[in-house]
Amino acid sequence: GGRGVLRLLGYTEETGEGLSFPPGAGAPHGPRVAAVTADVLLLRAELDLLLANQHPNPQFFTEILAGGAE
Repeated sequence: GGRGVLRLLGYTEETGEGLSFPPGAGAPHGPRVAAVTADVLLLRAELDLLLANQHPNPQFFTEILAGGAE
């Protein structure tokens, strides 16, 4: 979910309304932000292909959801 993505980006301080960047931590780590952003974009593209019944390997999603190899 959204909180998991924010935690990967370094937002780890719990607040009343969500998560914030920890005080004194400086700026988010650029390469980490880029990697997480790329992963989210790739997942979106994969899901779009799956929903359009055009994904070349739809069985991968079944395996992942069933707890199989990723």
